[in-house]
Amino acid sequence: MLSARDKPPEERGAVGLQGFAIDKSFLTNPKGILLEVELVFGVIVVFVFIYDAFKIYQAEMAPSPTPGDQ
Repeated sequence: MLSARDKPPEERGAVGLQGFAIDKSFLTNPKGILLEVELVFGVIVVFVFIYDAFKIYQAEMAPSPTPGDQ
């Protein structure tokens, strides 16, 4: 029985990347489109969370002016 080492280099590379190939038929069906929308929505939610956390950090950690400084 042949192992992956016994195969020519062009066949070894194709075997190793089979799990990472983009399936265009999946991305065009409803489940694929839903996955794409879910990923984009997730990225937007993460950026909003990061922005909100930064604003809260900035408001809490920034020195507030004292009445004598004004």
